[in-house]
Amino acid sequence: MTTKENLKKELEELGQAIGSDRVLSQTVMSRINAGASAEFNRIERRFTMSRLTKLAAAAAIIVAVALSITIVDKLTSPAYAIEQTVEAFKNVRFMHIVQRDKAGNIEDERWIEIGPDGTQARYRQDTPPNFLVVDDRKTVFAHSKDKNTVVLYDPADQWYTWIHNLGTFFKDLAGDGNVTIEENVDYWGRKAHLVRWLKLNIDCYIDPETKLPIAMAGYEISYEEPTEDIFNIPAIPDGVMLVDKRPGVPETTEPEWMEKGEIASEQFKQARHALADGQHADAAELFAKVVEVQAGRNWAWFWLGKAHYELGEYDSAIYEFSKVIDMFTQDKVVPHYCYVARGLAYAAKGMEDMARQDFNVALPVMIDALRNVEGAFTFNYADDPLLRDGPKDKWPTATQSLTMMIDRLRIMTGQNFGYGPDAGAEENEQAISAWEQWYQNSAQF
Repeated sequence: MTTKENLKKELEELGQAIGSDRVLSQTVMSRINAGASAEFNRIERRFTMSRLTKLAAAAAIIVAVALSITIVDKLTSPAYAIEQTVEAFKNVRFMHIVQRDKAGNIEDERWIEIGPDGTQARYRQDTPPNFLVVDDRKTVFAHSKDKNTVVLYDPADQWYTWIHNLGTFFKDLAGDGNVTIEENVDYWGRKAHLVRWLKLNIDCYIDPETKLPIAMAGYEISYEEPTEDIFNIPAIPDGVMLVDKRPGVPETTEPEWMEKGEIASEQFKQARHALADGQHADAAELFAKVVEVQAGRNWAWFWLGKAHYELGEYDSAIYEFSKVIDMFTQDKVVPHYCYVARGLAYAAKGMEDMARQDFNVALPVMIDALRNVEGAFTFNYADDPLLRDGPKDKWPTATQSLTMMIDRLRIMTGQNFGYGPDAGAEENEQAISAWEQWYQNSAQF
């Protein structure tokens, strides 16, 4: 194993061990006291300490920074703001996006051309060894190599995408409370600004010079121009089954796996409605059929676990929640809502240590969401399987989201520091502060 792989493994393990604890700089105090002219460096290791120790360290740094504000003001460059990335994206035409496994092999590679309106134009996705998509905006070519099938679509009817509207994605993040920013962190030997999208708790690393993303959700991002033929529709390979679904083309017979997929998509919708209506046995049966056909559908696995949990089938629920966690771990994303759900299933079985471990993964994000309510989005989404179908003006309000998050914390922790939608602003502020203080003063959950 190479040094880089060892370091990556170590960082991943440490990251999993301490969740979202902040990374502090070993050299901050000495550099302030000495009046050094170099910028503050981040420590290159993460460490665990008690909440009280973290409070003391944070307080010391705040005091030191306050005392040295005249020095720091002269030494640092203008602060990064997400609007700078919004502006930088206006000049981007091509994106090259790559995801690698632990050995460095490419697991997924995508080329995206960005149109004048900021949305995805031509597109290519190569996910070896089984899947290739090329979209030249006239035809979408989808080759499922493991199924020995090529499907041709009209672009208006079928999209394959990474982030469809790249032009507005970061503009949306620029809204208040959507992101947190940590400047000049170390990203594999290069400086980057860390932007955490609170809504989905996804980390994005921004190049300080270009202001463009260099990595997000386990993908590496670059902006070189592709070869001229990268978006050309390939020739149909010999011996494959061709299904042409473009308008005006004589209808072709679909293979059984495609028909099953269409049925599974309908069953997924029926299952979500059954779960929302409290028909847990029906929901479990339908979700089980979905994952049998579409094994990579993470929300089907999650809501199957929820149905089994409500039925008291905790072993099944734990298995299904673990499937979801494993899926996201591969993409370096932490599904905190799923750790809460699995923790509750462990607790129902009397496995308190396992429950605490899961709750401790989610707890920092949940506490943070009391001030940054956007961080409650995926928890709300997980709790309401119909949210994806509803109009945005029917989504929970900030007050409703905050109330639901505190209810989750009460169930998980057994603590109750107040808070209610009918209480006064001062009383609710005291309740939120009490939750934060409880978290900070607890060495562990």
